[in-house]
Amino acid sequence: MPDSPALFSIHAVSAEHVLPLRRTILLDNQSETCRFRGDDEPTTLHVAVYDAVRIIAVATVCREALPGSQSDTAWRLRGVAVEPHARGYGFGRTLIKLCFDHAHRHGGRVAWCTARESARGFYEALGFAFSSPPFKLPSRGDLLFYEMHYVLPGEPISDVE
Repeated sequence: MPDSPALFSIHAVSAEHVLPLRRTILLDNQSETCRFRGDDEPTTLHVAVYDAVRIIAVATVCREALPGSQSDTAWRLRGVAVEPHARGYGFGRTLIKLCFDHAHRHGGRVAWCTARESARGFYEALGFAFSSPPFKLPSRGDLLFYEMHYVLPGEPISDVE
C-alpha cells in the first residue's frame, strides 16, 4: 500500500485554537466563559487533535494548586473536549496522557480536574479518584461536578532535605 497522509495529527497549539471547541462542546456557546485562568501562562500546554485540517479534540493543563492548598506541584486539567463524531477513538485519553507527561516534566506530582457527572466514569477509568461529594458551579447550576485527582508517576517528594 502506498504511503498515505495521516488521518489525524496532534499538535501543541495556542489558547486561541482550543477556545472554539471548548465553547461549543463544554460551554453551550458562551464565549465569555471559554477562556480559563492559566491559559496564557508560559508553562501551560494546550493540545489538539486535527482531522486533516480542523480541530476535533482539545485539552489543556496548567499549573494550579488544589483548592485550599499552596502546593506548586499540582496541575489542573481543563477544557477536555472531543467532537461527538470523534468520541470512542481514544483522542481524549491520548491528549490527557500528553498533559500528564507535560505536568510531570515540569515537576507536577498530582493532576486534578473538575469533571462533569457525565464524564466521571471516563476519568475514573484513567485512574482519577474523587474525594468529595458532587457540587454545582455557579456558572453551570444545571450540572453536577466532581473534583477528581490523579497522582502522577515519579519519585516521591520528601519534605525533609
